[in-house]
Amino acid sequence: MDILVFSDSHGKERGMREALARQVRRVHAVFFLGDGLRDVNRLELGETALFAVSGNCDWGSAAEAPDEIVIALEGHTLMAVHGHRYRVKDGYGALLARAAEIGADIVLSGHTHLPHAETLPVGTVLGRVTLERPMYLLNPGSIAAGSFGTLTLQRGSVLMAHGAL
Repeated sequence: MDILVFSDSHGKERGMREALARQVRRVHAVFFLGDGLRDVNRLELGETALFAVSGNCDWGSAAEAPDEIVIALEGHTLMAVHGHRYRVKDGYGALLARAAEIGADIVLSGHTHLPHAETLPVGTVLGRVTLERPMYLLNPGSIAAGSFGTLTLQRGSVLMAHGAL
């Protein structure tokens, strides 16, 4: 399953269109991590699934999307948030502890505008939970600045990457 991950478009949907057009393989899903819900809602995705959460700048359209999504995909449990409620600009600790608590092994977060990818190994202690499988964290950065993320999911494997326009 191939997934594109966008965040923080802030009124600039063009970058999402460009990133979608550049994909060589079929994109099965798009995750939008907030701060530009109106932008992502203008995209024509056809049969591509869209999952979106609201960000701290989605005031007028926040009712259109939840603050958090937890979903099972290809044998993984994925948690998607904007990140402001977990204060990710100060670090990812609170977010990762919450993800471990609910059993997520893939965490998507935006808000910082900075691309970040990290894999936490088995045995890592997050809050009160010791990881029994790796946990993957992906922040795509800001699509308004030309940064996005990609995920390829298969049962038992996760491939994360960043793209730039």
